[in-house]
Amino acid sequence: MTNTAPPLRDEAAAAADGAALASGVRIRTLAEVAELGAVARLFEAIWQRAPRNPLVTAELLRAMVSAGNYVAGAFDGPDLLGACFGFFGEPAKGGLHSHIAGVATPGHGRGIGFALKQHQRAWALHQGVTAISWTFDPLVRRNAHFNLTKLAARPEHYLPDFYGPMTDGINSTGDTDRLMVAWDLASPAVRTAAAGRPDRVDAAALR
Repeated sequence: MTNTAPPLRDEAAAAADGAALASGVRIRTLAEVAELGAVARLFEAIWQRAPRNPLVTAELLRAMVSAGNYVAGAFDGPDLLGACFGFFGEPAKGGLHSHIAGVATPGHGRGIGFALKQHQRAWALHQGVTAISWTFDPLVRRNAHFNLTKLAARPEHYLPDFYGPMTDGINSTGDTDRLMVAWDLASPAVRTAAAGRPDRVDAAALR
């Protein structure tokens, strides 16, 4: 893991606070079993998974949090509207892999997803981590805009049928091709995007 300067951590924390305020939610890390169970149920509802085949369980999230990994939720009053979790990757790379982030239908259109990612960025920098990776479906246009423009993540690898067949309401129609992206948390592009002023993405430069 890489040391990060206090000014960068403070800047990221301010950006995260501003994004949460703009979206009308309070975002915090979660550790209690009841809260983690709510996260598991939220993901189950978003991805329309059968209870017998959940994306995650409260027990798994509890173990991940206990081992120092990231789980956070976005609340509007008592209501959990979004959540995100990630785990640390290869020790030599010293990065965080963000596995799942989702927002329930009542929270759509408020910028909650952006706020969750800014919270995750601030948390990672506080841990001394300067890179986060994740995958997304590049064939969904809004996903590409959100990840590559609004967040300023950069493509790393195209992964054909990465997860294999998935039986949920979002991924059950075909192959699970994914794009792996890298988020350089200290880069000028990411810092500008965090402040709400993303650079225009040059599609040709990403090829």
